Amino acid sequence: MKREHIDQYLQHKNRTLRTLPGKLLLGATGARLFADYLDPVPGFSGRIDFIHKMNLPGIFTTECEGISNVLEPLEAVWYPSHLFIKYESSRIEFEEQKFITWKDYAVSCQRWTNKTSFEKKIKFSISEAWSWEREDGCINIYRDCENHKLKLIGTVCSDNGIHRDGYVNLPANSSIEFTIIAAIGESETDCFKDKNLEVKNYIRDNRDENSYVEKQKSEYDSWFSEVPVFSSDDALLNKTWWYRWFLLRHNYAEPSCGNFKHGTFYEGRSHKTSKELYQSKGHEFTQLIPLSTPLHITDCKWRNHKKECEEAILSLLDCADKDGIFCTMMLDRFGVAYGNYSEWAIYQYYLIHQDIDFMKKILPGFKKNVRSVWEKSKNNMDNLPICYNHRRTGKEYQPSYWYFNDYPDNAKEEGSYTYLKRVDLAIYLYLNALGTAKLCDEIKDSDAAEFYQLEENIKREVLSKMWDKESNFFYDLHYETEEMALVKNVVGIYPMWAEITNDSHLKLLDYYFSEDSFAVGSAFASVSKDCPVFMPQGSWKGDFFKGRNGCMWDGPSWPYTTCIALDAIAKQSKLQDHKYDKEFAKYLKEYSLEHYRNHNLEEPYLVEHYDSVTGEMLSDEVDYLHSYYIDLIIRHVAGIEPTENGIKIDPIDIGLQFFSLSQVQLNGHELCVEYQKSEYYKVTLDKKVVFCAAELAKGEINYSEM
Repeated sequence: MKREHIDQYLQHKNRTLRTLPGKLLLGATGARLFADYLDPVPGFSGRIDFIHKMNLPGIFTTECEGISNVLEPLEAVWYPSHLFIKYESSRIEFEEQKFITWKDYAVSCQRWTNKTSFEKKIKFSISEAWSWEREDGCINIYRDCENHKLKLIGTVCSDNGIHRDGYVNLPANSSIEFTIIAAIGESETDCFKDKNLEVKNYIRDNRDENSYVEKQKSEYDSWFSEVPVFSSDDALLNKTWWYRWFLLRHNYAEPSCGNFKHGTFYEGRSHKTSKELYQSKGHEFTQLIPLSTPLHITDCKWRNHKKECEEAILSLLDCADKDGIFCTMMLDRFGVAYGNYSEWAIYQYYLIHQDIDFMKKILPGFKKNVRSVWEKSKNNMDNLPICYNHRRTGKEYQPSYWYFNDYPDNAKEEGSYTYLKRVDLAIYLYLNALGTAKLCDEIKDSDAAEFYQLEENIKREVLSKMWDKESNFFYDLHYETEEMALVKNVVGIYPMWAEITNDSHLKLLDYYFSEDSFAVGSAFASVSKDCPVFMPQGSWKGDFFKGRNGCMWDGPSWPYTTCIALDAIAKQSKLQDHKYDKEFAKYLKEYSLEHYRNHNLEEPYLVEHYDSVTGEMLSDEVDYLHSYYIDLIIRHVAGIEPTENGIKIDPIDIGLQFFSLSQVQLNGHELCVEYQKSEYYKVTLDKKVVFCAAELAKGEINYSEM
């Protein structure tokens, strides 16, 4: 099946921030350079960032004599690879295509048409953010960024010499075209001389054929040539598939300085809370956050090129503290630890690529992490981890922490809540121990028994202590008394996700399918509707003390847990002879629709969390990424589950008439899946049909038997 250019799948007219409707978004990101948003002016003005949040007001701009610098209203078309803007009045016509290359060049290709009978001047300006000086036909720019102990440097140049005198003449009734390039770096690894040479070479390679935009489109699209291709009769699934691959490309970075020795994925490129000039106030998503790294790996493991996953895995080892526990990481400092399922995600990555040498290289660090997490969170009663800070689960203000304190009005006061043995942390530790044990088996490491024993102990204790037979739910426990905190948090489904449950636990799913519990409109609410402090809009008992966009887990819907809940439902459906296929299909659709503003497929716009009743976006961190989706489509819709020795086949019927999945690389084999309702469902491996049925069906393929 032929793939279209990524720009064809995702182009979007007038794509702006929801909360700042005049601010244009830019899809293309460099290894380090990116824009939170751009102003509707020629050039690069807005909020410009390098590695982390910088909030620089811009790099350079141009303006036409006698014309306002702000070109509104204008026509703007957002593409993943570049941004096109057009403005026209009775006096002037302007077109611009601009983008950031992977090498951190900010490129603006401009065309001006003077519609009057008078000559005009196009004036060029360097943003006030920079100090600058001219050198050899270019302008060198520089700025100290105290908040991250970073000195930015760069070179700005034009392919028509505009910088020599600061302006260019635009004769009457004529047009002019030129391109301005700013190559941005930092003083630790870059110098002005190198940046000057880079820019001049870039101009030399593109100017004669005016190929700046076409080469950018080609280079940007090349990343997507190594991902699987999915297509079906459902336009929502098809578009979301490509949007999710865009999110991975968009949020991948290679800082290559400071603490960052390897590439990493960000949770998002947009800013939370503050967009103040030159400030990094408020939470910042452009850092390594180990909470979300396994979710990134869960999806990106399906890319045929292993680089991004391997880099992200190595960055986890780089962010480990002296005890081996993964912590948030920025250029110049380390932060707190979060619960996560990294070792399990890495084991799933291994099943696809089966690189034994890489696993041998990284396994010692991941064994150390599991041991340290267990040692620091365990207690003298059992192996269930204790959470001493409600934020460290990544699900702050989930009401079970306040259950034993009768839900006080002031939940933000430290000491207002009780430490808990958390269901999510217990399942993370269980999965990480199991994943580590299985990796030990694969590389013949004798420590496997230790981790098998740990996962078995945790499994037994989760089932015996956290399950309530009367209400059919898994609950958090008081950290000392082990009394159940009778709050149905969305993470109560995690034991099913980990596949440690049996038929006696199936009634738990009724809550996830009920409009009186978790399925209140835009699945799934972060706490059941019957909780006394259920607030779908993200306040605490009506108090928005974290602001309208604040992280609250007392009712809003979060893609982070929705994807895991969907995974759990799919797994249980398969175990129960596909009993819950319709429910999986229904909530997969709700989850898919959350990827679009106003549920309009022309407006891809995934954010951090939503009103669980109305589906309204509560946050505005556009193109946010702390969830997975691609993995759900491949493993459950297409039905492909990698194993150590082959593939298990078991697709879920979500009502599709047809679908195809191609260009999947599994342990050196190329896999394709095709389905046509009432005709065939077949799996091809290395162009050989290895499984075929008249309808969706179960099967198994062993590599050794091919």
